[in-house]
Amino acid sequence: MSSHPIASPLTHPTPRRLQGGRVGSLELALLYIAVLALLIGIIDIGLGAGPTGRLPETLQFVSLFWIWVAAGVCAWWRRPTNGIGGLLLIGALTMLLASIGFIGVSSLDVVYAVFASTPLAIAVHLLLAFPSGRVRGRFSIMTVVLGWITCIGFDSVRALASGTVAFEVLSFGQSALGLSVMIMTAIVLVRRLRVADAEHRRVLLPLFTYGIVAVLALPMIPNTLLPMGVDLSVVISLQAVLLAGLPIAFLLGVLRGGFTRTTPLEALSEWLAIRGASRPAVAQALATTLGDSTLRVVYWDASLDRFIDEDGIEVQRDLEDTDRGWLQVVVDDELVGAVEYDVRMIAEPSPVRRAAGVLAIALDRERLTTQLLTSNEALLLSRIRIVEAADRERFRIARDLHDGLQMQLVLLGIEAQSIAYSTGGSAVTGPLEELRLGIDRAAADLRRLVHDVLPAALLEQGLVAATEDLVDRLAVPATLHADLDETTIATSTVHTAYFIVAEALSNTVKHARATKVRVTMTQREDLLVLEVEDDGIGGARIGAGIGLRGLADRVDALKGTIAIRSEHGRGTTVRVELPCAS
Repeated sequence: MSSHPIASPLTHPTPRRLQGGRVGSLELALLYIAVLALLIGIIDIGLGAGPTGRLPETLQFVSLFWIWVAAGVCAWWRRPTNGIGGLLLIGALTMLLASIGFIGVSSLDVVYAVFASTPLAIAVHLLLAFPSGRVRGRFSIMTVVLGWITCIGFDSVRALASGTVAFEVLSFGQSALGLSVMIMTAIVLVRRLRVADAEHRRVLLPLFTYGIVAVLALPMIPNTLLPMGVDLSVVISLQAVLLAGLPIAFLLGVLRGGFTRTTPLEALSEWLAIRGASRPAVAQALATTLGDSTLRVVYWDASLDRFIDEDGIEVQRDLEDTDRGWLQVVVDDELVGAVEYDVRMIAEPSPVRRAAGVLAIALDRERLTTQLLTSNEALLLSRIRIVEAADRERFRIARDLHDGLQMQLVLLGIEAQSIAYSTGGSAVTGPLEELRLGIDRAAADLRRLVHDVLPAALLEQGLVAATEDLVDRLAVPATLHADLDETTIATSTVHTAYFIVAEALSNTVKHARATKVRVTMTQREDLLVLEVEDDGIGGARIGAGIGLRGLADRVDALKGTIAIRSEHGRGTTVRVELPCAS
């Protein structure tokens, strides 16, 4: 079962030049058809009003002719590349030919005899061709062909055999074959409804139901009512009502089905000149032009040997979904992408190929943009991995210094003190004591170095506790406000946040001449927001020092943002936003 809806509203705004276009040759041609149909209908009515004509029946069929023409013109104007409009106009022609039998011109009676039942054939054809305008499948094609043979073929032979025994035999054969065509039509429609998705079924069910009732009732009405003595004019009126409803039902199917109006290919050429079109612009333009809002454009990535969408995600064609067409787009013998579309809406690939050809260069441009975005995403991920690797290396160095060199210095200090005690009043006691004190100072310096590399409080107690330790040891009066759930924050984000605060506070002490500092740490959904404010002399900027520049690079690697507001004489505010999850 197909999972694709027959249509849905476009999620992207349509460029102005693709919303309708100017009045072109198609609109003029349809206008000429409408005017010509009006004039022909008036002439037909005039002939039917003659002494040998039957005006009521002529009026009925001319009205049918006009209704079918109006529906065909509307459908063709809304979707020029779709065949439904053309089929409705052919149906209008069959109504006109059927009206010839009531205008009283004996020389045209044979025309009426040949085409009298063609409305049944066009009804079957329309039902099986909806919504694309093209009949798909061998069984459906055979049904349509048999429908036209039943109507025009048998009526032509019956007209030649009028008044003979063969006429009755042909009439029986025509009725039997016609019944078979109706049953075959019903089988096709029921099968389509069964496999259709819910949205498609919502559009097709009322149309197919009315169509089946109409094509069954049209031949049954005269065969049932005339033997009962019902007047012929009543029978013709009932048939006219059913025939009038068919084009209206099909037109409503096009209008209610969410089928967006297609636009001429010339509009695509104009679209190429539009600057700043939002992504995915090619898919939007093609969907608008072809009237298929489920249309999707994918791009060929030669380096990966696969198709990808605009987000760089691999796309694979579903070969089992027969309702989705697939057309590859080539520029200068190089595959640049493909267009996936709904074959129920667009039966022939030729309009897709022509439209895609117009936009092939733009599609190639978007393909390159997509590859660039994918590469950029990979670069960002690699930068995050570098940050995480640097943090792991920092932790390893701090641990080695703490557990290795620092412990050795402590042991050396203890050993020097023991030697000094054992020598009593020896002359070497003083130098040994100095050596011990020197070892203690080296150990203290090493502890500070380890703390600067990666504070133990940050590892053992978390970001808030480590930041509070920084604030407490600051030479300038400082306050800390923190509202965080540290369990939801990634380690790389925690380390980055700490070093930003440490660098900002260090700059405040060294350069700002501030009298007070405030540190704020809050969590807003998936963002960690840091602010360090002081009342110093201002004038700070990211490019002025290596420390902030390095931190800015680290923030950028984590897809965060950093901003510094530092006007001269008005203090400095460093604001950083980091994603909680890396």
